[in-house]
Amino acid sequence: MNTLDISAINTNAPYSVWNVDEYYFFRTKYGALYKIGFMLDDTIWDENAYQFLIVNENNTTSPNDAHLKETVFCIIEGFFKANPSILLYLCETGDGKQASRNRLFIRWFKEYSSKHLFYFDTVSMTAEGVDNFAAIIVQKSNPKLQEIIDEFNSVVKILANKPD
Repeated sequence: MNTLDISAINTNAPYSVWNVDEYYFFRTKYGALYKIGFMLDDTIWDENAYQFLIVNENNTTSPNDAHLKETVFCIIEGFFKANPSILLYLCETGDGKQASRNRLFIRWFKEYSSKHLFYFDTVSMTAEGVDNFAAIIVQKSNPKLQEIIDEFNSVVKILANKPD
């Protein structure tokens, strides 16, 4: 993965972003420390696909914080400027709040000012009694967009119909 341009991100991000190794961090006005990561993901595609991670490192809430959303999207934009790739978002399931995370991410994306530049879709499926939620984000300018969408939908269909 190509490194993100922190100075370009910080030009538009409401919160100051810094990086340590392959992670990007920012702190909200409420004191929440967020870690953003992009991990290579070869579960569907052999290359150019990354799993987007967003972790509240200190479990501090930032209620209705528009700056949080705006900073996350500045980082995502920075990712796509450096890496014309596929971005997958899987909602963390460890605390049972994955449905809430999914609804929040969908709302954020609907409110995102540059959403018209991206293909965005979410899916849900149950595996071993656990509801799982995922999203895919791809630039609409990607020359393989339809192929990427078809492959994603094919894999989702297989996983959704997998017997328990």
